[in-house]
Amino acid sequence: MPRTLTDGIEWIQGCIPRPGLTTDYVADPPDWYEPEREVHTCQNAYLVTGERTLLFDTLSPANREHVLEELDVALDGRDLDYLVVSHPEAPHAGNAFAILERHPEATLVAPAHGNEHELYHLGDAEQVAPGDTIDLGGREVEFLQPLFLDHAMHIWMRETTTGTFFPVDWLGFPHMDGECLTVVEELDHEVTVDQLLAFHGRVFFWYQYADVQKTNGVVEELADRYASDVVAPAHGLPITADAGAFIERMTAIVEHVSERGRLDVFG
Repeated sequence: MPRTLTDGIEWIQGCIPRPGLTTDYVADPPDWYEPEREVHTCQNAYLVTGERTLLFDTLSPANREHVLEELDVALDGRDLDYLVVSHPEAPHAGNAFAILERHPEATLVAPAHGNEHELYHLGDAEQVAPGDTIDLGGREVEFLQPLFLDHAMHIWMRETTTGTFFPVDWLGFPHMDGECLTVVEELDHEVTVDQLLAFHGRVFFWYQYADVQKTNGVVEELADRYASDVVAPAHGLPITADAGAFIERMTAIVEHVSERGRLDVFG
């Protein structure tokens, strides 16, 4: 079932079991990893509801029936007014047209960045750039410049009433079975730098080419800006308290990837 993340925001999650870890992890497992349990990576979509409704991201085609069913539950008989894809990759846009077929009344929204909209069949989408907003009636979403991204056509989002920040791929991390649809504050352990590195060491391998001081300056600015917000990533568990301290852990990730390069954790 979808989970209510905060007032007016429903969280739809699809988890993908990962069969193994690298030899280094097996020989010296990090604190978050329990060998007798299954490691999951997740894909998240979020339904924002005011007088009108907006779905942010779609999960991947492997979760097609799941997201269609969960979305119907979350909508509870209402129409879907907007479908926003953060960027054109399978976990984010892979079910866009299946959802539009189920909900033809919805307006497709895509980032204005880049010039490959026709290639990804997004040519007819309404395009949004940083600073643009969508009024949902009693609730508004604002689109943000994505400061850490893995695709040129990319947009972040914030729901302004509850202060929920959607940083898409950034702040992702794997979790263990039994922790699905759990927010960070409900875990019985801290999300460690190793756990964040398991995701960011693969997806944000470009940190190895970045200026560490400048990049971590941006991380610290984001930690201050969203310190009191709910943070709802696409590939990790949401953070509903003390988000600033959580975001600050990313400075260690930038330093680690800068020193060691890409980390391929999952086998």
